[in-house]
Amino acid sequence: MKSEITMAESTTTAKRDVTVDLGCIELTGSLVHDDEHRVLEIENAEGPAEPISISLQGYGLTPEPGNVFIKDWSEHSGLMARLAPAGLVKPVHALTVGPFGSTAYEVQVTL
Repeated sequence: MKSEITMAESTTTAKRDVTVDLGCIELTGSLVHDDEHRVLEIENAEGPAEPISISLQGYGLTPEPGNVFIKDWSEHSGLMARLAPAGLVKPVHALTVGPFGSTAYEVQVTL
């Protein structure tokens, strides 16, 4: 009897040599999307990975497959507006979250 070994399909994609403008700084590295965990981050040789996405599970929200949430406050103010024209994400819809009515976006990752 012949046994088959199947490998789980990877849910992680990456795009190398991407520069992400975080507003106060620009980081260049690999933009990595882990679809299983709904995480988008930039990895570079200068330090730990910088998160681009945010979890909103505390509000009972989970993005659709292929999507992540990006906050539009604090250090990430205007981030989605800079990522979309670069072709890295495509806005799906805006959400209002938290006690201060902050805006977050569900975006499709388009690496």
